[in-house]
Amino acid sequence: MSKRGKAALTICSTAFKSLGHAQASALGKKDLPLVIMPHPFGLRKREEVRAIAEKCVDEIVKLMSKDGNQ
Repeated sequence: MSKRGKAALTICSTAFKSLGHAQASALGKKDLPLVIMPHPFGLRKREEVRAIAEKCVDEIVKLMSKDGNQ
């Protein structure tokens, strides 16, 4: 998306943080913002996942609103 002039970021869990950075770098986008969520999800109750997601929304909005994230 960032190649098309659109803001872009990746959301991944803590278990995939290193992989996310490595993949972004391999694709020539080492500065691609990552939003990191706690891992794992499968053992969490729906309310816990919702609370995590709500916290991440603020970070996503902040990253997507930054100048130069295109």
